[in-house]
Amino acid sequence: MALPILDVAVNRQGTVGRRGFLRTLGVGAAGAGLLSVGWRDLLMAQAAELRKQGKSMILLWMDGGPSQFDTFNPKPGSPNQGPAQPISTSIAGVHFADFWPQTAQIADKLAVIRSMRTPEAEHDRAIIHVRTGFRINPAIRYPTFGSIIAREREDIEFDLPSFVRIGKPRIKTRDVDAGIIGVRYASFNVDKAGELPPNTRATVPEAVFRRRLELAGKFDAEFAAAGGAREVSDKRDIYDRTTRFVLSPRLDTFDLERESPSLRDAYGRTNFGQGCLLARRLVEQGVSFVEVISTGDRNDAGWDTHNNGFRDTPYLCAEADPAFATLVTDLEQRGKLDDTLVVWMGEFGRTPKLKADGGRDHYSKGWVMAMAGGGVRPGQVIGATDPDGIDVTERPIGVPDFYMSVCKVLGIDPQKEYHTSDGRPIKLVDEGGAVIDELFA
Repeated sequence: MALPILDVAVNRQGTVGRRGFLRTLGVGAAGAGLLSVGWRDLLMAQAAELRKQGKSMILLWMDGGPSQFDTFNPKPGSPNQGPAQPISTSIAGVHFADFWPQTAQIADKLAVIRSMRTPEAEHDRAIIHVRTGFRINPAIRYPTFGSIIAREREDIEFDLPSFVRIGKPRIKTRDVDAGIIGVRYASFNVDKAGELPPNTRATVPEAVFRRRLELAGKFDAEFAAAGGAREVSDKRDIYDRTTRFVLSPRLDTFDLERESPSLRDAYGRTNFGQGCLLARRLVEQGVSFVEVISTGDRNDAGWDTHNNGFRDTPYLCAEADPAFATLVTDLEQRGKLDDTLVVWMGEFGRTPKLKADGGRDHYSKGWVMAMAGGGVRPGQVIGATDPDGIDVTERPIGVPDFYMSVCKVLGIDPQKEYHTSDGRPIKLVDEGGAVIDELFA
């Protein structure tokens, strides 16, 4: 069944239907003395309140697939381990690789999954699977989950994008976009934190800008009267949203110079580090989904360390470690961690077998991810692999399980459906998944 236009997620228990929504609007409006204002004003007031209640998600994307041995599942004593040594963490008896000293100190704020087991070990297929919740289907362009959340949390009057991506995918052809739900829910892309894309700010005074819009509106009205009403409606929607953004006082959110130099240093003066700082600033303003891409500032392979792993992996970790740890701590200190789900992951892991230069190939049979905040129970490790890191021995977890759990955190019904252009119903999450109960126990 199609999604009703006025169904709005309000909490973990589900949604408010049309009647409940109207009743809520009426009660809220009466309490606020708003009964004399119009329907659109009521909708705007309620949407703002719903956005305040909703939780946000920050995805820290390790583009290329990070090695589990060199991150959060080291195997001391195994010939597969390599040079990274285990270090103690703030969880008794749990060890991380020594490339992650700061993250090890905040491990008690994390839930680490060591038993991700997925069917795709080729980049394009794995990225689609992990980023959409579905395995590749040539007939359907499944939307990335950030676009799904933007759709579910849409507030037509919010002046910032609901879905912001910071950084660039290493290989554009492997990217996943809004797919069949359309460009309305595509990401707003910031290639480098602290630098807005060109032409984001108005190039003329606001009064001049608005006069130009008014003139364009007159031309649009004439075209609509001549039979172009639908085209004009689509254009006005884009113009309205763009105008709110371009003229928004919230654009200062993107200005990292407003943060203290010491905090910027703590995140790390790297593209990824400053991207994590910007992500924190965005969720504070109510942005629903922020993705920060880590590809490394020192090489062009990102986490796809087939070769030169001994050289490149320490650099990659050294950039990601302070950023991840500081982000979690910063959110907690600002009272935002409970309202923000932070997920650290890539599309798969790396093979147990090492090459002579430390390179490792693709591996999807036992890899890691880490989560923090959003109400997820911290200070735990879920699942395990054998002493050589080859097979999952405890609690295998798949992508549908992960997305079912994300939906629970964000208060989204995973059984909801959207439709393809030919009317085919698609659920938010593929069949066969189950909530990872340990995250909420």
